[in-house]
Amino acid sequence: MQRKLGFGLLGMLLWLVGLAVCGGLFGWNLAWLKEWQWLAEQTGWRFWLAQAVFRVLLFLPLVLGLLLLLHPLWLGRRLLPTPKADSSSNTAPLAHETLNRRRFMIEAGLLGGLVGYSSLIEPFNPEIVELELPIANLPSRFEGFKIVQLSDLHVCAYTPADDVARAVALINRLDADIVTITGDFVDRHAKFADDATIPLRQLQAREGIFSVLGNHDYYTGDIDRMIWSIKRADLGLLINQQTVIRRGAERLNLVGLDDPKHNDGNGWSHANIDLARAFANLHASDPCITLLHNPIFAPSVISAYAPQLVLSGHTHGGQIWVPILTESAVRSRDRFVEGRYQLATSQIYVNRGWGFTGPPLRFAKRPEISVIRLTRDQGSGFRDRG
Repeated sequence: MQRKLGFGLLGMLLWLVGLAVCGGLFGWNLAWLKEWQWLAEQTGWRFWLAQAVFRVLLFLPLVLGLLLLLHPLWLGRRLLPTPKADSSSNTAPLAHETLNRRRFMIEAGLLGGLVGYSSLIEPFNPEIVELELPIANLPSRFEGFKIVQLSDLHVCAYTPADDVARAVALINRLDADIVTITGDFVDRHAKFADDATIPLRQLQAREGIFSVLGNHDYYTGDIDRMIWSIKRADLGLLINQQTVIRRGAERLNLVGLDDPKHNDGNGWSHANIDLARAFANLHASDPCITLLHNPIFAPSVISAYAPQLVLSGHTHGGQIWVPILTESAVRSRDRFVEGRYQLATSQIYVNRGWGFTGPPLRFAKRPEISVIRLTRDQGSGFRDRG
């Protein structure tokens, strides 16, 4: 009885330790690791080697934590002394221990492979998502107009300037009319502002680069430095502002909104979004594309001004896919998860982003660059996924 109670208490303790390890790694205590300037400064083969070593060392404790969650008692049997058994009963315990050990090693290998794939392979295997969106009142000269969207760079020690340069190289092959960047240039530190924006100076698009701020840009606590770096890189920053793209006498409106979450991180703050200013003086007959980092505010924008298309990011598509759980968690928090949605007469597109929030893991949610071709609406809409 005492031994069973000991196993139970030790198992519970080890389970709590495993939970703490997992929670700690996925918590904000990773923030100090993201500040490593040395890791961010590596380029070429040194970048790949440093990232591989860093991630292996970082996620070995994660694998151990997951194993503790799955099998606390198996490890407990290794820690508690085992009483001597009768010679007549030696065979069964040995077979039982061998079976447990084999199963434990198999599970450790599977978990290690899963974490390794999510940290070393999928994050470096971006997906270029191409789609056509029908737009009401689209002028004929804008038929086939190509918008390339990049979002959520989250530049830090393990998404450095070299990684942004990879995204730029991919985008420059796509023959964009405009490139849009929908916020979160850095993760949490303004010292990475130049690492995020200097590579973006090389972006090529026939009719310009346009961008908006994200909540993590505010989390730096130095939004003025972020704005200065973005403007210095000539990335067309729009903060509750509009611009017009002209082809002859035909026009396409582009509106950029501020982020609805401020740098204190406590709840939503819509006070910094000035819709009246952003949508002032727009021609009602001209189509309007709106850039908004967090899609949670899109229904409010659509109900007030009905732009034909809202481009957002923020959600990372959940970043780590777990059946049912990921979709439900992101939807309950931000309403929209990823991809295309129809809301009233407007469309919303949510990009999965390029970088990471939290630990550098992606599973079944590859980094995304969106290529959106505008076409004239022939009267067929899309079902609301929201």
